[in-house]
Amino acid sequence: MNKLQKALCIGAGLISLAGCREYRIEYSPVLHEDAKVVDVVYTMNYNMDDGSNSPGIAVVSMNIPEKYAVVFKSQHGKFIVEGEDERHKNLWSRMQEGEKVDVTYKEKYESVYDDTNKDGTNELVERRLVKYDFLDAQPITN
Repeated sequence: MNKLQKALCIGAGLISLAGCREYRIEYSPVLHEDAKVVDVVYTMNYNMDDGSNSPGIAVVSMNIPEKYAVVFKSQHGKFIVEGEDERHKNLWSRMQEGEKVDVTYKEKYESVYDDTNKDGTNELVERRLVKYDFLDAQPITN
């Protein structure tokens, strides 16, 4: 058996041991949950440059961007949605403390598929919830 044949045999053996696992990021359909707005928070931007006349060189520069946040409370506990972009500013401006809202979100999963029964089709063998992707919140009108 020459070197190429040995390498091919070793490669085929490794592939058969490792299988043909397939890794995917998957999302749930849009989910809904009732919640209450607990707090709306705005943090204004803050810039500071301090090059004071102290001995030695000590220049301090700080830039904290403005941030918008809404704290919700649902049947599963409290959670916060925060950010610096227009989407978060818009959400912050629409929410009022004490307001009941319909929160929409998706669950993000890391899934593993493998051909466990050797029929040529990969089946789901593992799924792990890794994140909740907040989509929006709308006031509930009765």
